[in-house]
Amino acid sequence: MEATRPVEGGTSPLRRIWGVFMAPRATFSGIAQSIHIRDIAIPLLVLLALSAGSQQLLRPLAMDTQVQNILQREDISEEQREAILDSMDKARSRMAGPLGVVLGMATTVAWYAILTGIVMFFGTFILGGQGTFRISWVMVLYASMVGLLEMAVKIPLMLQLQTLQVETGLALLLPGSLDGTLFYRFFHRLDFFAMWKIFLVAMGMALVYRVPEKRARTVLYSAWAVAMFLLAWVVDGRGPG
Repeated sequence: MEATRPVEGGTSPLRRIWGVFMAPRATFSGIAQSIHIRDIAIPLLVLLALSAGSQQLLRPLAMDTQVQNILQREDISEEQREAILDSMDKARSRMAGPLGVVLGMATTVAWYAILTGIVMFFGTFILGGQGTFRISWVMVLYASMVGLLEMAVKIPLMLQLQTLQVETGLALLLPGSLDGTLFYRFFHRLDFFAMWKIFLVAMGMALVYRVPEKRARTVLYSAWAVAMFLLAWVVDGRGPG
């Protein structure tokens, strides 16, 4: 049940952020009972700072990767290649300023709003529970705190290896001979940190929407696996490798 008055003990946003890692069930149980305006603002500010910081650190690497991809393409002429690179240089200049920061923040907010809408869809229409956008938003934001640890692991690896493609998914369990296949691409998308976030969302959904936790996990993991398979098939490669 949602309320505006916090319950005693462990209700500050910083304690709840810590609780996501150390005592997630108690943390989401507290969120299901009571949330405050600071539970909306502070986790969002943390995630915005995380997004902005990671973009600033990785932007040079991302641009260099894009340039290398353009230079290696054989299906475009030299004139087209120069035009594309010139356009990328102009885009880099624009995104390095305040415009890039604003767009990045707006994209981050929109992304979490979309995730909240997806959670509400599954919680209400698929699982038959009841919950508001406000409390669902807070639940998603706190579950996304896993991103703090995720970026602490991934960013140093990306910078050290000079690649945006670091492996923290089930593909680590596969032999290198499968690299490039649909099976490998699918397992690559089954990221451990994403699994953790979904586990937390399912736990929070069970408490907030008052639905069986096992059923919530089954529904969310199944939908996520289907989505990742389609992305591995359609986006990462055309059909099986």
